[in-house]
Amino acid sequence: MQIAHVSPWRLPVRGYGGSQRVLTWLVRAQVDRGDQVTVFAPPGTRLPGARVIPLPGALGSKETADCLRDAAAGADVIHWQQFPQNPIVDRPWVSTVHGNSPGELEFHPNKIYVSRSHAKRAGSSAFVHNGLDPAEYVFRESKDDYILFLSKVSRKSKGVDTALRLAHELGFRLVVAGGSRWDLLKTGGWWNSWRTPVEFVGEVDGARKAELLANARALLFPIRWPEPFGLVVIEALVSGTPVITAPLGAMPEIVTPEVGFLCTTMEDYRRAIARVEGISPFACRQRVLQAFTHHHMAAAYEQHYFHAIARWREQASRQSNGTGVVAR
Repeated sequence: MQIAHVSPWRLPVRGYGGSQRVLTWLVRAQVDRGDQVTVFAPPGTRLPGARVIPLPGALGSKETADCLRDAAAGADVIHWQQFPQNPIVDRPWVSTVHGNSPGELEFHPNKIYVSRSHAKRAGSSAFVHNGLDPAEYVFRESKDDYILFLSKVSRKSKGVDTALRLAHELGFRLVVAGGSRWDLLKTGGWWNSWRTPVEFVGEVDGARKAELLANARALLFPIRWPEPFGLVVIEALVSGTPVITAPLGAMPEIVTPEVGFLCTTMEDYRRAIARVEGISPFACRQRVLQAFTHHHMAAAYEQHYFHAIARWREQASRQSNGTGVVAR
């Protein structure tokens, strides 16, 4: 299949960039499958095995529209990472939705969400779970004596204040990655951070993040919002690290009783932390290898590409027959 991706980001990303890393893995898996992959992205993008065409301007610019119109006309499907108000090229297309904004959750038949719950909130059934490349992670059966919080400390919805409260009450060592102590002035937990055995390690990626994930007793992810997917959850699991989280958003689709805990109350979190050593690191890793790799993701997207191609052909047929237009 000839696939054209349109990315607003230079790839591969430096730093965290969850959506950007998911796209990099998707392209890698599609190349592995034998697809002919073209990526339109900002200058400096390097993706082995794919043809990369630098975007000459912003996605909405005339220069970029002309570039896409000329170079993507032969693609079987065009995959946008931002919803296109004007798809530009008259070819089958889809768009991945990564967030929870009102505009993103407006239904469109060409939108693909990143979990079942994410799609449901938009009145859709179209979703593809994110997947990762296991080769980028480290597996550890033996764990160090700390629990990891790895998320944006500056976002209250991620629940760092809950993690700090639990560490203060239970006395476990907490490692916080994804921000600094100063961010707690926005999200809460400032005072507990001084009364708790907590270590702030800032933003992490690459080998440093892989080691933190692999060596942790557990990932503590006490979210307060409907997480669209939660990439860090499968990153922890593939590293052999169980996950303690809340039953919100995509979490029940990922975290089963064999690999972690879904907690509603503070008492649930306390019990989960006390029982986390009973979770097998091997079961955690298998959960990802069986359902959440980049190859699973590529295979699922292929099915949605076929659906988009069928819709596009149906519309073309109706237009040629003068019977009206259906939505692509």
